[in-house]
Amino acid sequence: MIETFSIRNIALIDELELELSPGLNIFTGETGAGKSVILKSIGLVLGERASADIVREGANFAEVEVSVAPDDEHPIWHSAQNETDDPLLADALSDVLDPSDVVILSRRITARGRSRCLVNGRLVNLKQLQALGTLLVDIHGQHEHQSLFRTQTHLKLLDDFGGSSEARQHVGKVYTQLRALQQEAASLTETLKASEREKELLEFEIKELTSANLEEGEDERLADEARILKNAEALSESADRAYRQLDDDGGAGFGSPVERLKAAAKELTKLSEFDDSLSELQDRLESSLYELEDITLQVRHYAEAMESNPMRLEEVTDRLALIGRLKRRYGNSIPEILAYHAEAEQKLETLQLGSEKQDALQEEIHKTIQEAQHLSTALSAKRLHVANHLSERIEKELRTLGMDKAEFQASVRHIPDERGPFQIDGKRYAFRSDGMDDVEFLIAPNVGSEARPIARIASGGEISRIMLALKTVLVQVDEIPTLLFDEVDSGIGGKVADVVGKKLKELSEFAQVICITHLPQIARFADSHFRVDKDVVGERTLITAKPLTAEEQVNEIARMHGGKETEIGLAHARELLSEK
Repeated sequence: MIETFSIRNIALIDELELELSPGLNIFTGETGAGKSVILKSIGLVLGERASADIVREGANFAEVEVSVAPDDEHPIWHSAQNETDDPLLADALSDVLDPSDVVILSRRITARGRSRCLVNGRLVNLKQLQALGTLLVDIHGQHEHQSLFRTQTHLKLLDDFGGSSEARQHVGKVYTQLRALQQEAASLTETLKASEREKELLEFEIKELTSANLEEGEDERLADEARILKNAEALSESADRAYRQLDDDGGAGFGSPVERLKAAAKELTKLSEFDDSLSELQDRLESSLYELEDITLQVRHYAEAMESNPMRLEEVTDRLALIGRLKRRYGNSIPEILAYHAEAEQKLETLQLGSEKQDALQEEIHKTIQEAQHLSTALSAKRLHVANHLSERIEKELRTLGMDKAEFQASVRHIPDERGPFQIDGKRYAFRSDGMDDVEFLIAPNVGSEARPIARIASGGEISRIMLALKTVLVQVDEIPTLLFDEVDSGIGGKVADVVGKKLKELSEFAQVICITHLPQIARFADSHFRVDKDVVGERTLITAKPLTAEEQVNEIARMHGGKETEIGLAHARELLSEK
């Protein structure tokens, strides 16, 4: 609720500060005294439009400040903790509000028309101030700041009235789940689409590397083999010469080196029979002889086996060329190429799994849409039932407020959407976080008139009474703590005026009510009564306002009733006040 508000330099107001009560606050005064200026000033601090014209003549700026104390459960605290879908509020209130504090809104407008908005001393923009103001105060009359004019509030009010909030929240969770699945599927589709070329490349590379069938160290072995094959003839000739040196006497008649060593070994064997000291030499010579014979034999075999093999050389050369190409494309060594091969196979597998995941996601999306449609259809059916009940209740209230012929309709209709996920009887409908419906409050004030949105009702008095009827029915589910009514008594009197006063009093048990009125039948119900006056002070005309004492209230009620504070008028005023 609004605890205090102060106004400086607006229109004919020099400086004004008032403290309001939690219940019914009534402002009265002569026609043209400036009551609506006060209401307009409160609207400015809630984000209504303003121009430099409102700044008092001769002043550099106009300023309005309001101190508001929402209860602990008010949505403003959820907004302050970023538990809101409104980024404007989250940004405006982050690190500014504390549930133990009041909320101070202020706005300054310079004579040049520039505006500055503050929340608890922190600078915010006008849209943020408006977003905050819509949660705190509701103005009804010829003003813009009316929550029930905003159709986005109608659905929530209907659900709160019908006890469907939990069902709507359940639908909201499924909506969030569906959106997440759809976003994941869209992202995966884009990834797969962008990766299609990569997939084709990976398939080619894997096929090439698999076909190559490389082995670690293969390149080194093949390089050695190629070197030998290229020099096969020279190697054969050299090996043959080495063999002849070992096993041929060269035509000298002395025998080959091996034969001469065999002869020497025989002689040492004979000598060692006589001298044991020669046995070691004899053993060493025989051992060398065996080694030399083996070497000679292997050299002969090498020379016999070594031959030119152009076909094998071509195979080895081609294989080395292939390995060279693969190294240029996939790595500097065979181990690097093999690692690239394994990585490519893993990437391809991931892409193939992506396609399978895409199918699984689409199946999950289909199931979620079916669940969402089932829940939304059930919620829609309940809304239709509740809408009929609400419409009957509102029409009953309107009749008590002097609008006997008015017809009220809480319109509930599915939202058509050719691309929507829901299909019912061959038609497609949208799905939002609150279901598949648009809810709008419509009114036909007179017989034969078409039911139209409340915002299109021209008469300020009719608007205020319609709002009063709505608030009377919906007050216990409406979270806005302060209601302002202007022109609520336009075109009424007598019994209807008394009913309006009683309705305002009833509302004030659930919310703070601020009301401007010309009728004593309404003013008598005030918990706090303020009189607004326009007086000439020196050479200036000023608007002032002050709270009335009990006796002053009697005088004001008498003035409102008859225009004169006579004994009869005062007695009638006391009687009215005693009946409230």
